[in-house]
Amino acid sequence: MPNLQRPKVSIYIATSIDGFIAKKDHSLDWLERFKPPPDNQNEDYGYQKFMASVDTLVMGKNTYKIASSVDEWPYQGKRVIVLSSTLRSVCKQAELFAGDIVHLIKKLHTENVKHIYADGGITISQFFNAGFIDSMTISRIPVILGSGIPLFSNLLHESWCQLVSSNIYINGLAQLTYELRHSSL
Repeated sequence: MPNLQRPKVSIYIATSIDGFIAKKDHSLDWLERFKPPPDNQNEDYGYQKFMASVDTLVMGKNTYKIASSVDEWPYQGKRVIVLSSTLRSVCKQAELFAGDIVHLIKKLHTENVKHIYADGGITISQFFNAGFIDSMTISRIPVILGSGIPLFSNLLHESWCQLVSSNIYINGLAQLTYELRHSSL
């Protein structure tokens, strides 16, 4: 359904070298141990610039649980939608959605949303399977976890991507940005 008039949907996420976004227990301690480049302790790998381009975040319940557990809400000034059929409520800074992703995209388009940040493994796979992902920025952290929660799971089709930029940092992080090709090759 990529021809549907809709907001742009992007992914901005970190993975281990072996493609995991979290450990099996959903912990992110490996990300917390990763240090910025020694020559720039304030490096954010383009995150603030990316966030400035986004007006809405759509995340799954596990990502929401992590985000809502920190002292200060990390998405101040952004609309946040949590996808879940099991949660009964979310914090006042977010809203809950338990329906079909196609319906959500149509609804957000009618509400004039321009750019969505999809976050969380299951959520990203749902957007991917619906053909809604337009761009992906994937930062590979130089660690091999061996197991955990994969970036992609239960994908229904293959999709070709075009690399639009790559950055290598002195601390070993490799950041790749792709655009997805929605037409056949």
